[in-house]
Amino acid sequence: MNYYERHLGDFAKDTAHLFSMTATGAPGLRIPSRAGTPSPFHGWDGRLGMKRKAISKRLRFEVFKRDSFVCQYCGAHPPGVMLHVDHIHPVADGGGNEIDNLITSCEACNLGKGAVSLTSIPMSLAEKAARVAEQEAQILGYQAVLEAKLDRVDEELWRVAEVIEPGSGEKGMLRDWTSSIKKFNEALGVHSVIECAEIARTKYPYGGKRTFLYFCGICWNRIRSESADA
Repeated sequence: MNYYERHLGDFAKDTAHLFSMTATGAPGLRIPSRAGTPSPFHGWDGRLGMKRKAISKRLRFEVFKRDSFVCQYCGAHPPGVMLHVDHIHPVADGGGNEIDNLITSCEACNLGKGAVSLTSIPMSLAEKAARVAEQEAQILGYQAVLEAKLDRVDEELWRVAEVIEPGSGEKGMLRDWTSSIKKFNEALGVHSVIECAEIARTKYPYGGKRTFLYFCGICWNRIRSESADA
C-alpha cells in the first residue's frame, strides 16, 4: 500500500478510475477547461461521446493539392498564409473526415476573427519547428502547382506552333507569335486552337507570316463568336 492509498483511501482509487476512463475513451465524459487554455483532452467531443479523429498529413495535403493550395474562401495562398483543412459539414453535427467534406482554408478564414490567434498561445520549440516544416511543405506544394501550370502552358504553346511552323520547337518562334498563341490557348483551349492552326496550314501550306496571320484571324473570329453566344 502506497502513501496515497494509506492516507486518501477510496479517493485515490476513484481518481485512478476517472483517469482510466479518460484514457480509454469512456462515452459521454466531458472535461471542462478554462477559456483560452487548451484542454488536456483536446480532440474529445463530449456532445458526440466519441473521440474526434485527427486528419492525417497525407489526407490534408490531398485536400491542398485538389484545391491548388489556395484558400477556397478568400483565395489566399502560401507563402503569405498558413493553410488549414476545414470541415464543410461540422464534426459537431456529425461531419466526418471524408475528402468531400474537407476544404482548404487559410488560417484567418478557418479560425475567424473571434478565435484566439495562434500567436497568442506560447508554443514549444518542437511546435514551432513543426509549424515551420508545415509552412515549408505548403510553399513547396503551391510552387509545384505553379510549375506544373507553366509546363502545361509551354507544352500547349509548342503543340500549336509545330502545326503552324513545323520545326519551330527546335528553331524557335518570334516572341510576338508565341505570346499570341498563349492568349488564344487561354481563351479557346488548346484543341480548338490546334484546329485553327490546321485550317490555316491547309490554306497556306508553306507556313510563314501569311499562315500565321490567317491563323490569328480564325482564332479572333472564334473568340468573337463565343462572346456573342455568351
